Amino acid sequence: MCCCGKPIINGEDGYSWDGKSFSVRKPFYPELEEGDTLVKDLPGRCGGIDSHSFDFRLVRVPIYGLQLLVHHGGGSERINLHAYKPSGSIIEALSDSDCYWLMQTLYHVQSDAARDAQSKEAHRWQKAAACKRIKTRKQRGGDSIRVWIEN
Repeated sequence: MCCCGKPIINGEDGYSWDGKSFSVRKPFYPELEEGDTLVKDLPGRCGGIDSHSFDFRLVRVPIYGLQLLVHHGGGSERINLHAYKPSGSIIEALSDSDCYWLMQTLYHVQSDAARDAQSKEAHRWQKAAACKRIKTRKQRGGDSIRVWIEN
């Protein structure tokens, strides 16, 4: 829960986690990689909801178009937005505030979808293990092992 009292962007004075002490919360941006062209830095913020722990960078990468770089309490992530012309231009034209909240929405949609897919796959393998349908076979002439679920 944010206790800033008014919308604050990371890097501005006025951040408060307890409503009593106020300070500046420094943005922690994800590292850029070779070939990244920085489009926008989008530091965490509040305003309706507390999103101080999510700092975003929007970068252009030659092969993938726009990518969203995210830094949060769990580390850093890189998400392909596959935004070329004209969608890339639309995203770049957004105000920093509108762009931040859109990127925050896209990040959480992607994160929830990945978590859901992982959960479903884990359940499938658990069910196969309980029914003893997991099969393995060592590949000839190597150290690799093939693993699959038998129908």
